[in-house]
Amino acid sequence: MGITLSEMGGAQKVVYDLISSLPEDRYDITLATCPGGELIQWIRNLELKKGRYIGIIGIPQLRRELSPFYDIWVFFKLYRLMRKERYDIAHFHSSKMGILGRLAAFMAGVPKIYFTVHGWGINEYQPEWLQKMLGFAEKVAGRTCTMCLCVSRYHMYKGISRGWLQPGKARVIYNGIDPAPVIQGKLRRELNIQEDMAIIGSVMRLREPKQPVYTIQVFNEILKRGYRAKLIIMGDGPMNESCRQIIRQLGLKNDVYMLGTRADARELMNDMDIVTLFSKWEGLPIALIEAMFAGKPVVGSLVGGIPEVIDHGINGFMTNGFNASRDADYICLLLKDRALRANMGEAGKRKAVECFSKDRMVAAYDRLYRDC
Repeated sequence: MGITLSEMGGAQKVVYDLISSLPEDRYDITLATCPGGELIQWIRNLELKKGRYIGIIGIPQLRRELSPFYDIWVFFKLYRLMRKERYDIAHFHSSKMGILGRLAAFMAGVPKIYFTVHGWGINEYQPEWLQKMLGFAEKVAGRTCTMCLCVSRYHMYKGISRGWLQPGKARVIYNGIDPAPVIQGKLRRELNIQEDMAIIGSVMRLREPKQPVYTIQVFNEILKRGYRAKLIIMGDGPMNESCRQIIRQLGLKNDVYMLGTRADARELMNDMDIVTLFSKWEGLPIALIEAMFAGKPVVGSLVGGIPEVIDHGINGFMTNGFNASRDADYICLLLKDRALRANMGEAGKRKAVECFSKDRMVAAYDRLYRDC
């Protein structure tokens, strides 16, 4: 199994859940990824807990950005690895590893090759030449696949319409997670936030696609209208300092808490009243599914697979584009109506249990590996 980066993120959580939950008597698993991230530590802890060996191949040259020298180096390292180990199955996640890994696996003669599309790495914010180059690479890699799995119908239809996927080699498997932990009150005790103070939360990598600075700007609009609330941001990334700078500029140091990466994020989410995610583009965001399992109403962008998670007006609200005043309207509506928050939270929890359970996801991948 391969993924570009081992830092904490939705795709990494899916990889971990597959490694930790697929039947041990059926699969011996090796993970190839860039070292140094949380996923590596999760795997090491899993080995200690279960007494199970999982091979980890660290490839420091793997990186999200294009780098012809390193990308060629990674391709040949993956090729030599798969040629030597003679794997029965190769399964790749994330765009960079998806292209390099599929091509290397095909050249190495791996019988079954899979790729999970957590979100296309090709979007309108990129230069046109780069979109064309990456699109061509996806078309070529797509033809080497046994099957491409998409985390949403949106991504499958987009891939087929652009020629990146072949219709007969594509299907949807939704991301899935465990039910919410039962611990309550941990976040409020840690930050000394009273029960009558509303908490708005966001769990994300602090990167430009997730728009963390915009999240703070929307929160500032809410406070300007006289609402009492605190904003909790969990996650880390290259925009950490940009977030802290806007917090200082807006005078929000007593109202916005940046907690960094937290292994107990799901426990802390139980104390949130509303969960938001204002992204430029998305796959199927795990953070919103976690919020739904916790019974929280969600507010997110109308991009990627989010419309398959949020039923607008039922378990949350979707926003189109970036308009801080309008997006604050949705959150304020939830802040002033406790019954609406509760009803939307319950609707979200029912949908999460029905559509986004970890057992359902793992069983779907297990069937795929055996049947296709």
